[in-house]
Amino acid sequence: MRRWLMVLGALSVMTAGTVWADDPAPAAPPAAAAPAAKAAPAPATPVEDLMVGEVVTLPYNRSAAYGPSRVRGPGINLTDTGTGEWKGNIKDLGGVFRVTEKRISGGNVNLVMERDADGWTCQGTVDGNRVHLVMNKDGFAARYGTRLYDMKRVSPDLWATIPTGPAVRVKGDAQGYDPYYPQFIFALLAVL
Repeated sequence: MRRWLMVLGALSVMTAGTVWADDPAPAAPPAAAAPAAKAAPAPATPVEDLMVGEVVTLPYNRSAAYGPSRVRGPGINLTDTGTGEWKGNIKDLGGVFRVTEKRISGGNVNLVMERDADGWTCQGTVDGNRVHLVMNKDGFAARYGTRLYDMKRVSPDLWATIPTGPAVRVKGDAQGYDPYYPQFIFALLAVL
């Protein structure tokens, strides 16, 4: 019996502010009513966890997203240590990757980065495969092992092989001509 009284009490508290269809309309609050208390803000997502860009290959739908200190996707899981090193894995290559302004090396990866006013080139080897990535305002070319992609920008978020063929959809920061480095390179390596 006591349990039923507790349940009925809880129901009356829960429905106390509920307006039913046959109830009269509630009266307007007095003009001098105290302001309502502000709700507590939702917990903020740490900046290092925010994803600012994404790369997706079409028609395969392989994807990798990245933020200031992370790169995540089905084939990649890397975290910036803050000391010029990224730890984790790209596909089956795991370990520590040392990153400088002109080079990414480690874990069977050796890439050289070159930039100029027209774009950038990144080339070297990944797990014994020759890699050559070139991006400029009009096109994106990638060679990864025996695969070759020669794409043109067909919309702000899409590089595609004309007239038909593979494509790379880019989102957020990856749409720009100077995306985050080395995050964008790591994301490309994971999806190509």
